[in-house]
Amino acid sequence: MKTHPLGFKVFVGAVIVIVLATLIAGLWISGSPAAERARRLDDRRIQDLQSIANAIDNYYNQNNLQLPATLATLTAQRDAYYVSGITDPENGQTYDYVTNSTSTYKLCAVFTTDTRGQSQDQNQNYPYNGSTFWEHGPERTCFSITARNFNTPTPK
Repeated sequence: MKTHPLGFKVFVGAVIVIVLATLIAGLWISGSPAAERARRLDDRRIQDLQSIANAIDNYYNQNNLQLPATLATLTAQRDAYYVSGITDPENGQTYDYVTNSTSTYKLCAVFTTDTRGQSQDQNQNYPYNGSTFWEHGPERTCFSITARNFNTPTPK
């Protein structure tokens, strides 16, 4: 049986082109590995901030409507106030926490992706003060939060 070297080369070339096209299409659809890593890190930051906000709410209600002095206060009493983390997953720096009054505070983090204006399906919205509360740009972003008083009924 005689093979045709030109036909074989064309076949191999076509297979290579198809594999490369599939790879490029996959990266285009899913994003680059670096972009996916950045998105996952920002998701982790939001999860951490959400966890901190919930722990602050619990602290606030269990300590005569007083906010904690620092985030370390929450981690020192981890059994009572669970927080997934108070440090940035990429650089290890503590998230910024600043009290504004007896019931309001700011939580700040540095993000690398932009979630502003994305549809609800694209933007992972964690429930707190509205569905788009945790939207951010690729910069340092602060979220102003009012501690929830569990003894006061919430308006419907």
